[in-house]
Amino acid sequence: MILTPCMRHSGISEDLLKTRKMIVCPRCGFEFSLMYSRAFACMGCRYSVSGCEAVRCPRCDLEFRMDEVQLATDKASSRQLSKYISRVMSDYFKDFGESPSR
Repeated sequence: MILTPCMRHSGISEDLLKTRKMIVCPRCGFEFSLMYSRAFACMGCRYSVSGCEAVRCPRCDLEFRMDEVQLATDKASSRQLSKYISRVMSDYFKDFGESPSR
């Protein structure tokens, strides 16, 4: 998806678009987004708010790197995206008073 000036003005970033991109699990074929994965499969994992660069399938729990599913092109973009999604999850836990650790 292309980031338009109107979207950018509304506060939407390229990282947000990447977290909504659909991923297909290499093991079971389940289709999900990185945001969904962090919200459900990584719920309770302390690394979900500390910059984890892995993706976990919500159906079969397979864990794989972001670059394996073309979410990131290199180590730097993988780190940037993982920091972004970690901030989103951390802010969620702060707003709702929940603990990210199991």
